[in-house]
Amino acid sequence: VVATPGRLLDHLNQRTINISQIKLLVLDEADRMLDMGFIKSVERIMQNCPKRRQTLFFSATISSEIKNLANKYMNAQVVVSAEKLVDPNKLKQVYYNINRGLKLPLLVNLLQHEKAGLVMVFCNMRVNTDFVARNLKANKIDATSIHGGLAQNKRTKMMSMFNNAKVGVLVCTDVAARGLHIENVSHVYNYEIPKDSKDYVHRIGRTARAGENGIVVNLLSEQDHDNFSRIIRDYSSFKIEKINTPRLERVIIIKNRDNGRPVESGRGSHEQERRN
Repeated sequence: VVATPGRLLDHLNQRTINISQIKLLVLDEADRMLDMGFIKSVERIMQNCPKRRQTLFFSATISSEIKNLANKYMNAQVVVSAEKLVDPNKLKQVYYNINRGLKLPLLVNLLQHEKAGLVMVFCNMRVNTDFVARNLKANKIDATSIHGGLAQNKRTKMMSMFNNAKVGVLVCTDVAARGLHIENVSHVYNYEIPKDSKDYVHRIGRTARAGENGIVVNLLSEQDHDNFSRIIRDYSSFKIEKINTPRLERVIIIKNRDNGRPVESGRGSHEQERRN
């Protein structure tokens, strides 16, 4: 049985499933389960399983909460660590500090002028993911989007196109930061900085893999500063270099999908900001 905690609890409460004979219990993405507040549900499920069983936890990060959970429900624990595929010596991290209205023009300009392989652009919300992908395509950048609001067959199709290099830029939420097999990503762009610093680590782990070089580009505006400061605090070993914003060429921005007109933005706005 493969289930989310809430749905499995529903079945337990309705007595439509019997887990009294479970021999193997697997908790995948254990750290994510805790972050999303599922710990009580997970513990209730574990308490309903027989005590004589094998328990496996899979977690990208081992927090104190994960350790406490393991100590409470596991005997004679064995810790197995996977090989780190990301080489920090081959991973370059940079950031631009710009006005919020210049994020998209900057992203378009960087993608148009940099020689990159496959590129992943991360956003925090679905609506922004669709907005960015739509505007990249409007500026003749081969892009597609993926997020949790898409049907599974469409997500599978988009991932296949990206993995096969039929599109060069994948704009996505954190649904693509974990659990998906993606190779040959040369650049990771954070169009928005995640609230959880661990999500940042998962994002940047998509590049600089298997001995290849990789670049992480963070686009910061005023609403990203708190999240970015949290990352710097939690991962003080990261070296993230500040880059001056280049002169921006004009780009097309479609503000409204239904009735908005495409507008040009970029160079003029940047000059005005510099004067101010």
